[in-house]
Order: sequence, then C-alpha cells, then structure tokens
Amino acid sequence: MKKSVFLCSAVLMMMASCSTTFTTKTSTTANVPQSLLSATVADLDVAKERITYTIAPSKEIQRCGEANVKRAVEAEALDAYAKKTGKTADLLLEPEYIISRTRKFFRGTKVTSITVTGRPASYKNFHSLNDSVWCNPIFRAGYKNSVKKENGGLLKGMFGK
Repeated sequence: MKKSVFLCSAVLMMMASCSTTFTTKTSTTANVPQSLLSATVADLDVAKERITYTIAPSKEIQRCGEANVKRAVEAEALDAYAKKTGKTADLLLEPEYIISRTRKFFRGTKVTSITVTGRPASYKNFHSLNDSVWCNPIFRAGYKNSVKKENGGLLKGMFGK
C-alpha cells in the first residue's frame, strides 16, 4: 500500500512539474506608400515578311494540350527563321494557327498538323521608362503623386489594382 501511494504521489508530482511553454512572435510592418516610377521597356524590330511553318506534333507535345502545341510550333518557326536568315527573333507577332485534327472514336481528338503564320520580331533598345515616358510633359501633367494621396501612380491599373 505504501508503495502504491508513493508511486501515485511521484507520478502526480512529475505531472504537476511538467509544463509546456508557447512562444508567440509577432512583427508589424509600416505601410509605406510608394509609386512605381522605374520600369524597363524595349522597342520591337519587326520583320517585313510573314513566315509560315507547319509541323506534325509528337505525342509528347500533344500530351500537354493545345496551348503547348501552339508554343512548340512558334518556337520551331522562330528557329527555322533564324537558320534561314541568320537573324534571331524573340517572338511571333500576330500569330494565326491552322490546326488539323482527327477524331478518335472514344478518345477525343488528335492534332495531326498545325500551321502558324506571323511576323517574327526581336527586342532591341532596352531603356528605362523614365527615359521615354516620364520625361514627356504630357504624361507628367496627368501624373498624381501617390506618395501623398495613396491612390495609384503612373502605371495605375496595370497590375490589377
């Protein structure tokens, strides 16, 4: 009996002495209104001629959907343009797609060929937005200082706000 009382009291003492501590850390940030006054823009060097390129996409390309097939044909068209002319192109302007499909009985459709037509273009003359737009007095006149009024800036609405 003495052993059980001693054992119970020892267990109770150990349970009473154990404690857990919770640490909560908080931080605050100051709301500092700022406006976006610096951005980089570039000019486009657009080719005069339109290019046309056709591929029969592989199964690997088709597995990711129609958007992936369009990106693949654009990339291959720009590579072919670079090999043909020796000029590099970064994007295809005004792309038009002609997609040929075959219908499977139970499995939907399969893209058999895709043709893209467009104008190759490359970026050139990267410069700050301040160089081209901000120095123009017409744009500066319409600018509201967002630091004081907290309601936007030169590029207000461009990023979904």
